[in-house]
Amino acid sequence: MSYKLVPLIIGVPTLLALGGCTAISTGTHGSDYLKIYNAKNQQIYAVTGKQSRTIVARIPQNYNNLSKQKIPANARPSYRYVMHHAKHDVKLTIQVYANTRYAKLSGVPVVGGGVVKLNQKNYHKLSHPQKYITD
Repeated sequence: MSYKLVPLIIGVPTLLALGGCTAISTGTHGSDYLKIYNAKNQQIYAVTGKQSRTIVARIPQNYNNLSKQKIPANARPSYRYVMHHAKHDVKLTIQVYANTRYAKLSGVPVVGGGVVKLNQKNYHKLSHPQKYITD
């Protein structure tokens, strides 16, 4: 499979699933939610329902070049985002690292997961979640 298709494979289902193309936030698979954890694995933010879809829409989702490479051994976890869409039972996790611009994604529809190198803008946004969860 060509990794040039990955932005399409990740972006479209993620936007549809997590962006909230439906007003239903609960179903047979629980609720829509967004949880953010810090480097100590402590939950620093949680929101459910429609508000979670609004915030998830602000999270960068244009990840190019998803690969199966390894995260550098010296990478230090900073934030972990866990997003769930109940209707489709999709759970996407993004692990961001403090000292490298790589992020590890898991739960990506179709491809499962992988590693991406974030551009400076996405790295900054994912490394400072307080800026967009409080707006």
